[in-house]
Amino acid sequence: MNLKPTEFKKIQTKIYDYCGINLHEGKQALVRSRVMKRIRKLGVQNFSHYLDYLENDSSGEEFLALVDVLTTNKTSFFRESQHFDFICEYVLPQINGRQVKWWSAGCSSGEEAISSSIIIRENINPQSVKILGTDISRDVINTAKRGVYSEKSVKGISPRLISKYFHKVNEGQYQITEKVRKMITYGRLNLKKKWPLDGPFQVIMCRNVMIYFNRETQQKLVARFREILEPGGYLFLGHSESIASADRNFENISPAVYRKK
Repeated sequence: MNLKPTEFKKIQTKIYDYCGINLHEGKQALVRSRVMKRIRKLGVQNFSHYLDYLENDSSGEEFLALVDVLTTNKTSFFRESQHFDFICEYVLPQINGRQVKWWSAGCSSGEEAISSSIIIRENINPQSVKILGTDISRDVINTAKRGVYSEKSVKGISPRLISKYFHKVNEGQYQITEKVRKMITYGRLNLKKKWPLDGPFQVIMCRNVMIYFNRETQQKLVARFREILEPGGYLFLGHSESIASADRNFENISPAVYRKK
């Protein structure tokens, strides 16, 4: 089943207008394979009929399902471990004994927020900890809220931390303990829209998210992060991402780590 250029353009425009994700021409094969999942599930004949269905769905549910299948959610516990080493050495000593507000923006199925919670509990005694995990996908947020992960997912975590922060619920499945889960609040959030968030945050982790945006959207997002970070607060990006050199309100202090001046 072919995805015509005009059909791809319609999907591309809808997604960009909604959440700023830039599905450039190189993503056409990916869009085709992902949207085919919705076509098969709905039993419609082709991409043209699917787009008609999308337009006529007044509930908006199908569009949200489209967003779910088109957003990439690759993640793992303690991913890009150099960042967590940096946090332990430099960030946590600065917030020890304080009220901690931490945001995992683009949290996927929760591994980043949980990893952050674990290193906080392992290394400092904060007055209180509030970790916010947000993502645009309903599917991954629901997974994060359940807090149940496969044996393969937790394989890279040390046995000591697994025994301390997880318990086995079924064969090959582990659930995060309540003492970690209660530190984290998950919610669906479109980074392009209004943020109903109560800052300031000491740490914002938005890793491997901005690669899906064009330069203009990236710059706007960084400016909004700056507004909600406290002075001296840290912004973590993915290792393939960076802040434009023109933004003099941040200093680059480690690979993909920025501190608000």
